[in-house]
Amino acid sequence: MIARKLKSALALPLALVASTSVANAPSLTDWDAALGVVGLNTQTARFDPSMLSFYREGEFAMPIYEGLMGNPWNAPFLMDMHRRSLTVTVSNPLETVSVVSRLAGIPSRRELLGDPIVGAKTRAAAPGALAAMLNTYRQQGIITGTVPTLDEVPADAQRATALMLDVLLTSHRFRAAALADINDIPAAYARASRPEGAYDPVESARSRQLDRRVDRRYLAAAGQDLAAATEAAHLLLRTVSPSAQFRVEIPTKWGAIILSGAGNDTHGGKETLLVMDTGGDDTYINTAATLSDQNWASIVVDVRGNDKYLSDAALATTEIAQWTSRNAARAQAGPGGAILGVAMLLDGEGDDLYRSQRMGLGGAVYGVSLLRDLAGKDIYDSYADAQGFARAGAGILEDADGDDTYTGFLQVQGVGLTLGAGLLLDRSGDDRYIANDEVIDFPSPQTSEHNVSMSQGAGNGVRRDYLGGDSLAGGVGVLMDQGGNDEYSCGVFGQGVGYWMGVGLLWDQMGNDKYTGQWYVQGAAAHFAVGILEDGGGRDTYNGFLNMSQGAGHDFSLGALFDYAGSDAYSASPLSLGAGNANGIGIFFDAEGDDTYNAQGTALGNVNPAPVGSLREQALSLGVFLDFGGTDQFPAAVPHAVDGSRKGTFVRRGEPEPTGQYGVFWAR
Repeated sequence: MIARKLKSALALPLALVASTSVANAPSLTDWDAALGVVGLNTQTARFDPSMLSFYREGEFAMPIYEGLMGNPWNAPFLMDMHRRSLTVTVSNPLETVSVVSRLAGIPSRRELLGDPIVGAKTRAAAPGALAAMLNTYRQQGIITGTVPTLDEVPADAQRATALMLDVLLTSHRFRAAALADINDIPAAYARASRPEGAYDPVESARSRQLDRRVDRRYLAAAGQDLAAATEAAHLLLRTVSPSAQFRVEIPTKWGAIILSGAGNDTHGGKETLLVMDTGGDDTYINTAATLSDQNWASIVVDVRGNDKYLSDAALATTEIAQWTSRNAARAQAGPGGAILGVAMLLDGEGDDLYRSQRMGLGGAVYGVSLLRDLAGKDIYDSYADAQGFARAGAGILEDADGDDTYTGFLQVQGVGLTLGAGLLLDRSGDDRYIANDEVIDFPSPQTSEHNVSMSQGAGNGVRRDYLGGDSLAGGVGVLMDQGGNDEYSCGVFGQGVGYWMGVGLLWDQMGNDKYTGQWYVQGAAAHFAVGILEDGGGRDTYNGFLNMSQGAGHDFSLGALFDYAGSDAYSASPLSLGAGNANGIGIFFDAEGDDTYNAQGTALGNVNPAPVGSLREQALSLGVFLDFGGTDQFPAAVPHAVDGSRKGTFVRRGEPEPTGQYGVFWAR
């Protein structure tokens, strides 16, 4: 029986893998032909592990990082495999959490042999299920007071609540297992909810100890079950009349249980375990947020209404960029924020406002957070560490429909730090993604006139080779937009960017899109990292104004830009459009269309050579530019770039081959 179930469960993922192919993507034969002009191929044009070992240092590298660094030419396949997995999870949030967990290196698949909460669903359908579940909570000491009457609560709302409480009870065991090796959980919570200060080796060692002791596998299991439960509860709550009036509040040691019907309610000012709201234009203040080590889970299911999810009441009318207190409490959990636990926020209908200066809106630190908005034109306005953000866990923001606006400053819109995977998934609509580069709160070391964004598909690690040597590998950050004419803008580090063993991915599947950034943007990476931007089609505009953009790798990093269709315009800086620097690999690929290129310096399939006589001279540096179709225009400032030509732009062969520095320009 188990074998048959396993075979059935594996059928869909295996079919997806077997059928995976990116339209217009280059084959390995194509890559081999282009690399052949300088005597390389896809087997030889790779990072040499023996050379990397002299430079690279960092704990907790992600599996997808190892795969991409091991074989850069397999990147389109690996990207498409994960993208297809997410495409089919539109009504299955459990599987969305599972996919993101696996990106974070957590091998947890709760649905492999069937629905993991089927027992809870059966129990919730029984007469008197909610009263029985509340009695169980009293028997276990979670509820200590009197339970109010439930007579006014509609039957389906009772069933939905019974289901959620049942799954919360079993999920708590997973959370307890995740923290079984933590001696002082309140101290661990305090450490996880404060911002990183100046480097201190003792504090660094204690943080790494927490990284090793929190078992993310159990948190992922709890997150998957609770994601499934919120979906099932929402389907039940949708049947409740929008005009039904009821309100019940039950205190528990894990936070309040609140059941609310029609009316414009305000929820907040206390720790909440579960809020179920079936109607009205509601306001939530730091709700769906794990506000203490006891408040380990916080769930909101709001069926309808134009709602506000805020970290402070003042933000109902003030944008984050204009709010003078925006830097306060930024590491603490806000709406849709999980610390050492699980946060779930599901909003069914309405044009909603999500605004918080705190970590959240699908943000997790040693936890799992999922924010799902199913309909409406929404505004997401954050300061930092939000909108699909994770450090040691999984953080997801999924918006199913509508023309949405996403704004923030630092580490927003699909960001993964150490041991984390963050995903921003927007399924449709003409959207705007903005990492603020006008109010300079985080001046960049590269250029103080611009912010460090580290946003819009960013994997960010911690560099400490110049301190105690205790560097940390970055996680995986993904921004995936499935459709619409979208705009992306950021400062320094963004739009498919990796830093220090991190992986940053931006996938835009269709539409006429515009990308604007400054330095390390649009498929760029630095210091043993991976940054990739893939655009599936449309007439797109790319602007990388300062340095390292549009397929640029620096210091044993892979930076790549793949555009699969449309007549596009590229305006780039030096070190761009397929450029390698300091033993980096930069790859640029445009499949078709009449494209326009504007660049200067080391660009369009070129490389900055390593110093003669140095150890780096014996390691590969590579810049590759491929344009496979159309009548294209190239800048006079880059004389080797001539439409219809195929050539090596720079060749310095190492001893032994194939080490050395190589540039490839191929326009056919």
